[in-house]
Amino acid sequence: MKNKFTIISRFGMAAIAVASVCFLDTAAAQLPFGRSGRPPKAGESPVEKTKKGSALSAKDKSFMMKAAKGGMMEVEWGKLAAKDGQSADVKKFGNRMVTDHSKANDELMSLAQEEGVKLPNEKTSGKWKSDKDYMT
Repeated sequence: MKNKFTIISRFGMAAIAVASVCFLDTAAAQLPFGRSGRPPKAGESPVEKTKKGSALSAKDKSFMMKAAKGGMMEVEWGKLAAKDGQSADVKKFGNRMVTDHSKANDELMSLAQEEGVKLPNEKTSGKWKSDKDYMT
């Protein structure tokens, strides 16, 4: 019995420690100057870069490209769902997708422009046979 209690209390303390670290990291990220805790220098972004004036990595650029394509697809499909959806819930969801992904796309475009990355702007067409197909 004592052995079980010791094991359970150790797991509990470990869980509390992990939760504390997660909380502190989240709180630090919300500081006005980011995790560094120092104000930015003149002309410097509040978000620290790995190197002064460094470009994004190939993986970051690839992610931005994929995110832009996916976001534009979600907006286009959301518009179609809002217009052609059979159920009110699907139309509402389509409108929500348009709103949310348009906002995310605007933020991504702004970041890409700031970093000098040219994102694709071709629109994707979407067709589905039923509301269920769209929701899937």
